[in-house]
Amino acid sequence: MIAPSPTSEKAIAVTPSARPSVTFVPADPSGVARIVIDRPDDPVNAIDVRLMEDFAAAIAAARAAAPRGLVIASGKKNQYVAGADLSLLRGGTPQSDIEKASRSMQRVLNDLAALPFVTVAAINGPALGGGLEIALACDTRIAADAPNVRVGLTETRLGLIPAAGGTQRLPRLIGLPRALDMILTARQLTPKRALRAGVVDEVVHPAVLLQAAIDHAGRDKKRKPRGGATAVERVATYFAPARAFALRQARSRTLAETRDRYPAPLAAIDAVAIGLAKGMDAGLDAEARSFGELAVGETGRSLTALVMLTLRQRKAALEGLGKPRSIANVGIVGLGFMGSGIAQAAASSGLRVRARDRDAAAVAKGLSTIRELTTDAAKKGVFERREAARIIGRVTGGPDLAGFRTADLVIEAVFEDIATKRRVIGELEQVLRPEAVIASNTSALPIAEIAREARSPERIVGMHFFSPVHKMPLIEVIRPAGADADAVATAVAAAIAMGKTAIVVGDGPGFYTTRVLSTMIGEAFTMLAEGDSIEAIDRAMTEFGWPVGPLQLVDEVGLEVAGHAGETVAKARGIAAPAIVSALVAEGFKGKHKGGGFYRYDGRRRTPNPRVRELLGAPTHPGAGDIAERLTFTFVNEAVRCLDEGVLRSPGEGDLGAVLGLGFPPFLGGPFRYADAQRQRIVTGLERLAGARGDRLAPTESLRSRRPFFSL
Repeated sequence: MIAPSPTSEKAIAVTPSARPSVTFVPADPSGVARIVIDRPDDPVNAIDVRLMEDFAAAIAAARAAAPRGLVIASGKKNQYVAGADLSLLRGGTPQSDIEKASRSMQRVLNDLAALPFVTVAAINGPALGGGLEIALACDTRIAADAPNVRVGLTETRLGLIPAAGGTQRLPRLIGLPRALDMILTARQLTPKRALRAGVVDEVVHPAVLLQAAIDHAGRDKKRKPRGGATAVERVATYFAPARAFALRQARSRTLAETRDRYPAPLAAIDAVAIGLAKGMDAGLDAEARSFGELAVGETGRSLTALVMLTLRQRKAALEGLGKPRSIANVGIVGLGFMGSGIAQAAASSGLRVRARDRDAAAVAKGLSTIRELTTDAAKKGVFERREAARIIGRVTGGPDLAGFRTADLVIEAVFEDIATKRRVIGELEQVLRPEAVIASNTSALPIAEIAREARSPERIVGMHFFSPVHKMPLIEVIRPAGADADAVATAVAAAIAMGKTAIVVGDGPGFYTTRVLSTMIGEAFTMLAEGDSIEAIDRAMTEFGWPVGPLQLVDEVGLEVAGHAGETVAKARGIAAPAIVSALVAEGFKGKHKGGGFYRYDGRRRTPNPRVRELLGAPTHPGAGDIAERLTFTFVNEAVRCLDEGVLRSPGEGDLGAVLGLGFPPFLGGPFRYADAQRQRIVTGLERLAGARGDRLAPTESLRSRRPFFSL
C-alpha cells in the first residue's frame, strides 16, 4: 500500500472538511517531492473537474518548490487513475463544454510535462484513459508487478478518442505502429507487456514501487521521447513517406473492421497524423475538437451509455433481491466445452471448483480443456503464469459427486433435455447442504419446469452462460416465480465474482436473450421461404452492424441446438416453428462442424447449401424490402414485448443483454436506446410489414405510445 502522506511529512492544503483530490507533498531528505492523487469518496480516482483543478494547483506548488524530482502517485490501494468520470459526458452537455474540458486537461498535463525537474509516475493499479495520459506526461513510468495493474488508452471502446494528449505523446514515446495498435484496439497491457512495448520503463515488486519511483526521480535526467525503440519504428514515426504508408494501412484496416460505423478510430488516426506532421499543438487542437464532436455524436453517446450501464449494473443487478450467501466452493456437473468454460471462469475468480462428468475419460477431457483455456490466456497476458497455475490447481473432478457436499453453488451444464436435468438435480439434492444453491445453465428451458420434481425447488435458479464463456461478458440469471430471493442474489453475486455482467430476467421459454434471438431468426427463416437468399440475408445483417448473419449463426451454434430453442419459443408464442431446420437435420445437415447446414463448408470456404431451396420449394413471395431493417425491427419489437410482460426488469438490462450476449450492434446502444432514437421509423416500418406479412410483425403498444425508455 502506498500512503498518501507518511507521518513524517506534512501534506499541503489538506483539511478534514474539504480534502482536495490531489495534494502536493514537499520534498523528503533526498530532495524528491510527491503529488498524490486521492479523490475523496471514489475508489478508482476517476478524473473530474475538481480533480484537474486540484492537480493544476499541486503542479504549481511543485514548480514553486523546485524539488530535485517529483513522483506522481496514488493514495488508493491497488488503484492509480481509471480514466475520466463518465458523468461528465451525460446527455445534454454542450459540445463546446466537452471540448473545453479536453483543452483544460491538456493544459494541465502540458504544465506537468514542462516542469524543469524529473517527474516519475508510480503506477500501482489500473492506469487507463486519462490515467495513462497523466503517466505519459511524466518523464519516467514505473509499474508494480501486480495482477490488477493494466495500462491503456481505452477511449475508442467508448466511441471517443484520448483527450488529454494521448494521441500525441504515445506515438512519440513508443513509435507510430505500436501506438496506433494500442489506441485503435483500446488494448490494455499487463506490466511486463507494457515494459516490452516501451510504455513503462521498469516493473518492480509492489512493496518497493514508491521507493523505486523516488530513486528514479532523484537520479534520472530529463529526456525527450525517442519515437520508438527500434530504427524501423522511429522511421515510421518521423520519416514522412514511411509515416504516410503506416497511416494509410491503419485507415484501410480500420475501415474494413468498422465498416464506417465507428468514427472514433478514424478520428484518432487523423489526430495522430496531424500532430506528427504539423506539431504537437496542432495535434492537441485536432484531438480536442474531435473529442467534442464524438462525445455528442450518436455513436459516442450510445457506446458511453452502454459502458455506464455496465458499471451501474454491478449494483443494479442485486436490487430487489435477497442477501447473497457466501461462496467459496462451486460444483460443476457436465464438463463439455460450456461446462469447462464455466469451471475455468469460476476458478479464475478465486473459487474452488469440483467437477463431475459421466466417466473418468470425460472428466480428463474437461480438465484438459480448462488447462488449455488457462494457459492460452496466460500466453496472451490475461493471467500471470503463476496465477494460471493456481487457477488450474483450484479445479478437481471425478465421475461421481464426491466433494460436492461442501459446495455453496452448483451449476449443471448437461445436455438441453428436461429429463436429464431433472435427474441431475435429484442426484444433487441427495448430497448437497440445504442452503446450497442449484443453477441450471440452459438457454431456453423454463427453470420452473426443470425444478418441478425437486424437493426444494425454491433454491433452483437459472444461470445462462454464453459461449465461449471465457470471452462472453454476460450471464443471464433467471428468477422463477417461486425462487428464494437469497438464492437468486447468490447466483448474481457469483456471476459478478466471475467478472461477468449479470442481468436478472423472468422465467419462461427462452427467457429474454434466446427469445428475442429466436424470434429474429424465425423471421429470417420466413424470409428464406418468401424468396430471399441465404447470402442476401446474412450479408444484409453484417453490413447493418451485426457480427454474423442469422443463418450463419445457426450453423455455428448447431442446427439441433438452435432448432430446439426455436421450437421452445415458438410453442410458447402459439406459432408453428419453421420446418426447415428439422428437415435439414433429418438429412444430416447439423451445423458447421457436423455436415454443414445452411452453408456447405470446404475448409475456410463457405457456400450456400442448394438443398435449402429444394426443401423450401418455390418462393411464396418475391423477396423485397430492407432485410436488415425487417429483422432488426422484429428483434426490437420482441425485446419491448419482453419488457411489457415483465420478463425484463428494465430497458437497461434489455440493452446489456442484447449487446453483450447477442451482438446487437453496439453503436446503436441496444434495442431500447435504438427505439428511442428511431421510434417513428421503427413503428412505421413494423406497421407496413404487418400489413404485408401478418400481425406477428405489428408494433407493440409501448412502441406506439412514443414514451421514451430512457430519459436524457
